[in-house]
Amino acid sequence: MRGLFISSIAVLVLLSGCALRGSYQESVVSAEQRLAEAYAVPATTPARQHVVREQGYFVPPLIMPQYEGPAWYTESTDFIFDNYPLQEALREMLYPLSISVRLLDDIDPDIPVSLAFQGLVGDAITQLGLVTGFYFSATDHVLTLRQFEVAEFDVAFLAGSTNFFLGDDERRLNQTSAMSGHQLMPSGLSDDSAQYLNFTSESLSVWNDLEAALQLLLSAHGHIALNQSSTSILVRDYPQHVQQIREYLIQQNRRLTRQVAVDVQVIDIAFDDQEQAGIDWELVYQSASHSGIVNFSSGLVSSLTNRGSQIGIERSSGRLAGSQILINALSQQGVVEVSSHPRLVSLNNQISKIVLEDNATYLASAGSSSTPNVGSSDLLIPGVVTTGFELYLLPKIASAQVLMQLSTSLSDLKGIEQVTSGDKTIQTPHTNRKKFFMKAMVADGETLLISGLKSTRQQWQQQKTLGSWLFGGHRQQVRQRSETLLLLTPRILETGVVL
Repeated sequence: MRGLFISSIAVLVLLSGCALRGSYQESVVSAEQRLAEAYAVPATTPARQHVVREQGYFVPPLIMPQYEGPAWYTESTDFIFDNYPLQEALREMLYPLSISVRLLDDIDPDIPVSLAFQGLVGDAITQLGLVTGFYFSATDHVLTLRQFEVAEFDVAFLAGSTNFFLGDDERRLNQTSAMSGHQLMPSGLSDDSAQYLNFTSESLSVWNDLEAALQLLLSAHGHIALNQSSTSILVRDYPQHVQQIREYLIQQNRRLTRQVAVDVQVIDIAFDDQEQAGIDWELVYQSASHSGIVNFSSGLVSSLTNRGSQIGIERSSGRLAGSQILINALSQQGVVEVSSHPRLVSLNNQISKIVLEDNATYLASAGSSSTPNVGSSDLLIPGVVTTGFELYLLPKIASAQVLMQLSTSLSDLKGIEQVTSGDKTIQTPHTNRKKFFMKAMVADGETLLISGLKSTRQQWQQQKTLGSWLFGGHRQQVRQRSETLLLLTPRILETGVVL
């Protein structure tokens, strides 16, 4: 019985060992298969987003020298001078660097110097210049001291002076000049009134003004020389006075080189309603105020009168973007004619002008001349009438504002009529002229609108029909009213650094 039990256990152990061997072989095969699949998959490493790889050459930044001068300016030094002679102090400081010292302009070498310093030699030289008031110039082997500094400065202005006259002169007379048998008739108005307004400068010279101003900055031993041919100024004075002149000329050059560009646009509106005396600004405000470009205020519109007025226009973009909205609003009241003139560019405090004129020839006088024993001959003298647009501008830039002195004349040839006396006939031109002379302050990029330049033209129209022929026809008087608007937009132009 016991033997049977032992044999049964042996059989079970043998069977379990066969089962374990079979499962081990399967595990090995499965592991090898997974390894093969893993090796078959390509290895991918996720790239980090903040890492950027770029092929090229790396150039390290250059270390620029801190001083404009010789290389020994960057050497270190350390000294304490207490009432030490100037020449001995410089030798003690520069002898280790093998630098020689020269004293010019009768500088006393025994001037006492008191200074404690630790740092670079270039800074020490600067400190000594401030303490002594002398001018230092350095080369690779020599340091030179002078009492006076000589410097040349460039002036951003042209040679010469400017003469101008704006407005009316009480001595202005209509003159007639005969040139080669032609009579030139003046196109200006004949004003018999004693009232006049003008703005004149007989000699606007930047050079004279600079010379007077620089004399105030010179010392008793300083000298200046103005050279208009090369537009430069030569100064010889103590270093502190030369520095004041340098700062003053830098400021003046910035002022002189600032520029203003003015866009000019003239708008003529002929009213459809014969009874309308001027522009209805309330209607213009209602039409254009919602555009976001033309900036009218209701209080300003209600205060407009028949005299010249100023209204601000904000332009959103483009050269004349805001004016188109205004033109569309004015076209509801009549026929609008727009003329854009060339842009006017002027330097700060310098006068400039635009003149666009048209010359028309007419028969000014007719007559006859007789010569004894020869006979008589007819004499015809032509005349010339000039009309067009004329603008004189003197701008002054004040921060972001532009102060403008304006003198403008608008004229138009309405027609040329004939006048007959006996068998002689001459021609008389009919012109319409509008003039104004004013000062205005306008912000950069905004528009100055000048209104109130009105004119009235009357003419008779005659119409004959078959029905009214027996009664002499139909004749009526037609009155045409018009008004001229002038739009000026100053723009401050950026300029570079001069000097």
